[in-house]
Amino acid sequence: MAQATDLYSILRAYANKNNSPYIEIDSFLEFLGSYANRKAQEQPEWIKWSSDINVKFWAELAGLAESEKCILMADSANGRIYMPFFCRDQLREVYSDIENAADMPFPDEETIKITIPENQLRVINPETDMGIFFERPEDRGNAEAEKAETFRPDHIIKISFPDGYGSALVPAPMIPRRLMEIAFLKARNYLRSHGNREYVLHKLAPQLQGREKYLREIIDQLMIRPNDCFRGMEDFGDFPYLFWTYFCSLVKNDIKKKKEPLGEDIAAVQAVYIIEACNGFYRARAVKKRELEIAVRNLELRMEKPPYYFTIDDITKFTTEKGVLLLNLYSLKQLETHIKSRTTEGANNNLPEWLILQGKKGERWYIKKTKYLNLCAKLLIDTRVQIKRAITKRWMKLLKEFRSEPAMEKDSEFDKLLKTYTANLNSTLISLLDDEKLLWVYEELERSQEIPLSSRIFKSGKLLPMNALYVLRRKDMLADAKILLPFWYSIPVLSGIIAFFKKLGKKKKKQTENTTDTSELFEIAGNDMRALQNAAKTIAAILVPQGQTIDNYLDELAGRWSRLLDKKARENLIEDVRTLARDALRFESRTRKIKQLTEATLNELALSLISHNQTLSGLANQEALRLFIELYMAKLLINFKF
Repeated sequence: MAQATDLYSILRAYANKNNSPYIEIDSFLEFLGSYANRKAQEQPEWIKWSSDINVKFWAELAGLAESEKCILMADSANGRIYMPFFCRDQLREVYSDIENAADMPFPDEETIKITIPENQLRVINPETDMGIFFERPEDRGNAEAEKAETFRPDHIIKISFPDGYGSALVPAPMIPRRLMEIAFLKARNYLRSHGNREYVLHKLAPQLQGREKYLREIIDQLMIRPNDCFRGMEDFGDFPYLFWTYFCSLVKNDIKKKKEPLGEDIAAVQAVYIIEACNGFYRARAVKKRELEIAVRNLELRMEKPPYYFTIDDITKFTTEKGVLLLNLYSLKQLETHIKSRTTEGANNNLPEWLILQGKKGERWYIKKTKYLNLCAKLLIDTRVQIKRAITKRWMKLLKEFRSEPAMEKDSEFDKLLKTYTANLNSTLISLLDDEKLLWVYEELERSQEIPLSSRIFKSGKLLPMNALYVLRRKDMLADAKILLPFWYSIPVLSGIIAFFKKLGKKKKKQTENTTDTSELFEIAGNDMRALQNAAKTIAAILVPQGQTIDNYLDELAGRWSRLLDKKARENLIEDVRTLARDALRFESRTRKIKQLTEATLNELALSLISHNQTLSGLANQEALRLFIELYMAKLLINFKF
C-alpha cells in the first residue's frame, strides 16, 4: 500500500519512528529530502518533495499550524515542531489496561516520559474545577460557559492533586465517566489490600449507625461491580452521598498518617480526591434540581391564580410565598425552555397545558389551559356590572330626551351594542371571545366531563350571543332604566304627549354621559328645596373639618375606605358608591317627600344604604364610608340648580 505523501502523514510517521512528539525541523528536512529522492523512483508522488523542499514544507506547515494539528515552537535555534497526537495516543495506550494499573498512580509526564508544552495542557484542581465536565451546557452560567469554551475534546487535562499527591494526565473525552471508573477500581484495590475492607466497615459503622446493611451492600458493590457505583452516585441518594463523603475522608486521613506512602497508597488518595469531587458535584446538582422542581411548581401554582393571564414580564416577577424571586431559582433560559415546552407539547393530541392569547393592542398573554374558561367567566362577571351600568345610563339619557335606538327594540342590535361596550371596557375579554382556542378548550373539556348548563358558552360550535353570555335581557334592561325615571316615562301615551310638546319648545343642550345634573335628582317645590339646601350647608359645615373644603374632605374619606391597589378598580368603586348615594337620595325625595333635613336624616340614609348592600358592608373603615355618603348627599343638595 502506497504511503501518504501529505506533510501531516509524513510528520506523524516520523514522530512515531523517533518515539517523540518533538521534531527538529532541520533534521526532518534533511530526512525528507533523502527519503523523497529514494522513493521517487518507485512512487512518482514523492517527486514533489525532491525539489524546493523548504518552500513546500513551510507552505503546508502554515495550514497545519493554523488547524493546530502541529505546534511550531521557537525554543531552539533552528526551531522544532510539537505533534499533539503523539501524547494523546500514548495516554490512550496507557489507559487501555486500567484493571492491571489499579494499584498504580494516575499517569503523569514522568510516567509517559514526555514533557508536554504548557499551552497544550489544561490544568484543573479536582476540588474546584471538575464540575465543568459534568454540567450540561444549558445549566451553565455565563462564567461557567466561558470557562467551558477553553476546553476542547482534543485537549489533555492535567489534574493537579492537593497536598503534594502528584498529578494525572487525562484525555478530555475520558472525563467524567471513564475517569470515575478508573477511580473506583483504584478505590477497590485499596479495600482489597491489607484487609482494608474490614477496617473501613469497622470505622464507618459508628458514623452510619442503623444503616449497617446499606454500608455492607455498597462496599460489596464496590468490590464486585465498581462501575455500578458511578450510576448510583449519578442517580443520587442520601446514603451514597454520606458513604462516599465518609469513605473519602477516611482514606485520605489513613494514608496521610504514613510517612512514606507506597504507589498504591498514592493511587488510592488520587482516586478518592476524584470521587469526592464528583460526589460533591452530584450533591450540588441534586439540590439544584430539587430547587428547580420547587420553583417550577411555584410557577405552575402562580399561573393558576387570578388574574390567570400574564405577560412574560409578569412571569419573570413571580415570587415564592416568602417573597423570593423565582428567577433566582432558575435561569431565564430555563424559564424560556419551560414556557416553550408548556406551550407546544400536548398529551394525547390535546392542546398544550399553556396557551397564548394575542391581545388587540399587540399584548401577548400566557394562560393555563385549565384556567382558560375560568378566566372567561371571571371577565364576563366583572365586565357585566360595568356594561349594565353604562347601558342603563345611556338608555336613561335617551329616554329623558324621548328618544330610542335599535338596540332597545331588537336583540341582534342589543348584542352589537354589548360587544361595542365590551371592546371599550375590557379589550382582554373581547380578545378571549374572538380567539378560536376558546372553542378548542371548551370542546376538550366537554369530551372529558359534563359541563353544567350555567357554564355553557357554546352551542353547536358557535359562541352564544353576548346577551346570553352576560345574562342580560334587553327588555329587563329597558325596564330598569324606566323605573329609575319619573313614572310618566313608562306610560306611552303620556310620554308621547310630553315628547310632542318638548319638541315644540326650545331644545335642551346635550349633556355628556358622565355629567351629573342634580336638578334631575329631586321633585321638591322651590321653597322647600331652598330650606333643604340651607340645612345641607349647615350639616356640611358641621361634618367638614375647619380649613378643608367639601371636595378635599370627600377625597380624604374615600382614601380611608377604598383601599384597592388597582387605580381603575378603585375609581369604579368610588363611583359606584356615589351612584348608590344619588339613587337613594332621589328615591327618598320622591317617596317620602323630604321637607326637613337633619344630620340624623342623612345618617339614617347612609346606614340603611350600607346595611342593605353586601359589598358596602364588607368594606374597611365603615365610619369613614358612612361620613362619605352623608357628606356626598349634602353636597348634592347644596349644588341643586333651580
